[in-house]
Amino acid sequence: MNRHLLQPWLAVGLGSLLVVAAASCGRSEMGLFDLADLEVGGSGGSGGTKDGGKDVATDHPSDQKTDKDAPSDTKQDPPLDVPTDHPCTTAQQCDDFEYCTMDECISGMCVYSKRDMDHDNHVAKECGGNDCNDLNPQVNPSKSEVCNDGADNDCNGQSDCFDPACTGDPNCGCKPDPGGESCTNGKDDDCDTVVDCNDADCMGTPACGCLSNESGLCENGFDDDCDGYTDCKDPDCYSTPACSCKTKQEICDNKQDDNCDLLVDCADPQCANDAACTCIPPGKPETCKNSKDDDCDKLVDCADPDCWFDPACGNCVPEVCDDNKDNDCNNLIDCADPACHLAPNCAPVAEVCNNKLDDDKDGYTDCEDPDCKNNPYCVVQQSNCLTAKLIPGSGTYTGDTTGHKNYTKGSCGGDAGEAVFYFVLSQPEQVLLDTIGTSFDAALYVRRGSCEDGLEIGCDDDSGGAWAAQLQFPILYPGTYFVFVDGFTVDPNQGANEGPFQLNVTLDPNPKELCDNGLDDDGNHYVDCADPACTNVGKCLNCNAGKPPTPEFGVGKCTDGEDNDCDNKVDCSDSDCNASDYYKAECCNGQDDNGNQIIDDFACRCAGDSTCDGGQICYTHSAYSCGPPCDQFFGNICPFVAPGSICSMTTFQCEFP
Repeated sequence: MNRHLLQPWLAVGLGSLLVVAAASCGRSEMGLFDLADLEVGGSGGSGGTKDGGKDVATDHPSDQKTDKDAPSDTKQDPPLDVPTDHPCTTAQQCDDFEYCTMDECISGMCVYSKRDMDHDNHVAKECGGNDCNDLNPQVNPSKSEVCNDGADNDCNGQSDCFDPACTGDPNCGCKPDPGGESCTNGKDDDCDTVVDCNDADCMGTPACGCLSNESGLCENGFDDDCDGYTDCKDPDCYSTPACSCKTKQEICDNKQDDNCDLLVDCADPQCANDAACTCIPPGKPETCKNSKDDDCDKLVDCADPDCWFDPACGNCVPEVCDDNKDNDCNNLIDCADPACHLAPNCAPVAEVCNNKLDDDKDGYTDCEDPDCKNNPYCVVQQSNCLTAKLIPGSGTYTGDTTGHKNYTKGSCGGDAGEAVFYFVLSQPEQVLLDTIGTSFDAALYVRRGSCEDGLEIGCDDDSGGAWAAQLQFPILYPGTYFVFVDGFTVDPNQGANEGPFQLNVTLDPNPKELCDNGLDDDGNHYVDCADPACTNVGKCLNCNAGKPPTPEFGVGKCTDGEDNDCDNKVDCSDSDCNASDYYKAECCNGQDDNGNQIIDDFACRCAGDSTCDGGQICYTHSAYSCGPPCDQFFGNICPFVAPGSICSMTTFQCEFP
């Protein structure tokens, strides 16, 4: 590559090397630079967002797309562009502080257009248009329904297989009935492969009735007698052969499989925090007959290679795969032992979702196996990200975490098993969550965008009082959020924090800006006096040196020495001018402060593209800060912009999946 033909943005942060190529550099020219080529600590050159005088984002693909396939009889929004207004040099000078307009400076004149954040030539519905999701260019009335993407592409109020347009589509061999399972017609109405009274949705309904006693049906995944307890959790089943062993607690130092899960002592997750199975590094040499992990390698006694030739392990022999014994002394019995994976009786079979065995030998057991995602037993458990339960609105949601495995943990706790929920916001809302009414010490945490690795935006243990957790979010922006009701810990003596729980949810879709609390209460990304609703309210009236307050957005406002938004913080001391969570050395000043050849490094807060300078775009689907399009980076910039997000090749900004 001719180094003189490329003006790279270079970001070195958190151990990763990310390079951004200017628009004129073809993809075939791009590659990683060797760190030895870099002048560490240097000024980094001019950098910038222009190459050969052409603005990087000027002819960005997202600005040029048109929907050529729109049906001719589909009603279109009126043309978006309206006449120019007044001269300008930057988009900031055109900001009219109206939510429903997009403000741009084009050829020295301000141009105003109706709000179309996804550039699909359809105005947002909340602004009088017909685009029911202005954050997704694949959604508007001109689009045809895609039957497997989870979106209402044609904006008719019905998505995927619920849309009549998907009748007969291969993805919709079973068309879910909006009314759910009927429980009386012999059909799989909700397409979960389970019919009528075998469907968890029908438990306790008049059509299916309730048995007087659960016993006899203790392994079917249902609460047959409608007493709130399922299978072996029901006292009716305690004495049955199927449950008498499973209800026992593993004793962690007796070399026995006390709870019949084919895992002995410290190999059993129930023993994870037992004194016999914990070790303080570096430990000491393994003693081969004391039922303890002495050397902290998580292998006990004869299961530890250090003991293979010890006389205490002289009775260990190759595993016999069908005798219910731990023959080879590794604390794993029969088919749970890797030595038995090729044994005929241990051959993979279809996963049984409630027997604590990895039946299909894919490394996942019961409800953690994707094969069990739609199994009624697992749906009721909602114990992991595969089976997260939808929160459709405000209300109280109940369940039971007894026996749940520990898959995740929050920053404030969560060592026991959890229940997982999710909710989707299409507009900014105020959200209140608590676990008041839960029977155990609960931890409550929330992640945005991704269940497994999304950014944790809140975690609490006892703010709700007496074991109850509580989280209040003054505003959450559109997106998907995952809620975890978790047991705080596993006590060595009392066992896990688990049992019946209660999650109380309040969603307020119409919060008002309060003007004096330092929060973006109404979700329009303008705080207090910077919000047009507060311009003439209380302390905001002419607070900007006798002038009306304005948002402290953009290089101009972040370098003028004035407290434009009246928050008592000026220029780079204002978080609006220092927005990045990762590049704190940068200020929104149009310069390369940290010498890495990226101008401003996501330091400029924004509410839309018109509030960004130098051809950068506003990352409105994640961080609400300005930056170059994410596809211009070598490597993935999104973990540094918003953890859990990915670079969209449609909007060219980091989005949550």
